[in-house]
Amino acid sequence: MAEIDLGDVTIHYETVGDERRNALIFCHGLGGSGARFVEDFDFWGQHFRTVAWDNRGLGESSAADRYSLPLYASDLARLMDHLEIDRALIHGVSWGGVLLQQFALDHPERCAAIILDSTSSEVNVAASENWYQRGEVARLGSAVKLSATAPAFEGHTQSAARMLESGRKIEARHLDSFVAECRAVAGLREHPFTPRLSEIRCPALVVGGGKDATAGAGGSVIMARHLADAKLEIFQDAGHGIYGQRKEEFRELLLAFARRNHLV
Repeated sequence: MAEIDLGDVTIHYETVGDERRNALIFCHGLGGSGARFVEDFDFWGQHFRTVAWDNRGLGESSAADRYSLPLYASDLARLMDHLEIDRALIHGVSWGGVLLQQFALDHPERCAAIILDSTSSEVNVAASENWYQRGEVARLGSAVKLSATAPAFEGHTQSAARMLESGRKIEARHLDSFVAECRAVAGLREHPFTPRLSEIRCPALVVGGGKDATAGAGGSVIMARHLADAKLEIFQDAGHGIYGQRKEEFRELLLAFARRNHLV
């Protein structure tokens, strides 16, 4: 267990593996933490200097006065500075993929390659409203008036009851960051990354699930079409988060991608 004081926030992180190896950094999903990735450190530590971290206000990282997508990305850059990692292979799942797109645009020189897992560069009107309402449900509970909802990024219906249930699971100390992340994704309706993806020149592996009821696979296709150097893999029978849904296949895919790009 380790942490770094960045002045405005303290970031918790875990690391394993030989520091002489290329770095692999994991970015977690909405309202989550890096703990899920730590469970697989025995495997990844054999191949990379591996890092998992908690976003500001989530996991074991401290709360902060401000939250925004550029700030989350800045935290990652400052963490890399602290660990003396110049460039890394970076994996972002779901919300972590949104954060990673912001990071790759703000800090292109820090990305040796990126992996975008079950995420998107844009949302439609219904999905934007759904994301915003997720935050409001967490913040206000049953007092919020719910309208018809749509999936996180594009396509499937999510019930109001499910939104209320998920909203109740957010701990009070994590609430501000969770709401900020929901609103940041909702903002991809008015400020999508899609028109800027061609600016990301590093190799990109884009993976998605054909049965993903949270993000859908459409966002993966859109990103792969707009990125300068992208490889797309859709697992037709998989759900949300290929990292966990198809663990063995994902490991093989990531290692093959890393080898092609001389990162392992």
